[in-house]
Amino acid sequence: MKQGSKIELPLWLGEMLALSQSLNTSSLVTLDPPSALAPRVLNALKADPRTVDLRALAPHFYNLGARILELFEEEEMIEVLSDTFKSRSAVIADQAHNPRGALGEGADFMRGLDENERQLFRTAHDSAKAVRAWMTDIKKK
Repeated sequence: MKQGSKIELPLWLGEMLALSQSLNTSSLVTLDPPSALAPRVLNALKADPRTVDLRALAPHFYNLGARILELFEEEEMIEVLSDTFKSRSAVIADQAHNPRGALGEGADFMRGLDENERQLFRTAHDSAKAVRAWMTDIKKK
């Protein structure tokens, strides 16, 4: 392989190669952010985070972002990922409390949720269901 060649590697392997340098030599590789966090993705998230299919980019999108932020100092990425999660979590909570919200227009959005967002949806949905059951039980007494 020629010096300066670009190849895609699993993050764990690229990280290990970048960190495995001896005292007198430079590292074997340099790391670039993955395509799931490329500038075009960050721009799309800035424009409207609710329309981006995070699952297609990376099933564990936020976990990948957190790991990349441990490796790179990217202030803009921190802001974009934080704003994205806030914006999308409001919609997720709304759809979790309204069973019809996950149908029709919201179905595409639900398919695009990363694993953290899916867990948030399940938790919000189960909580709303438990509150409805509790209210029904109280009315019976």
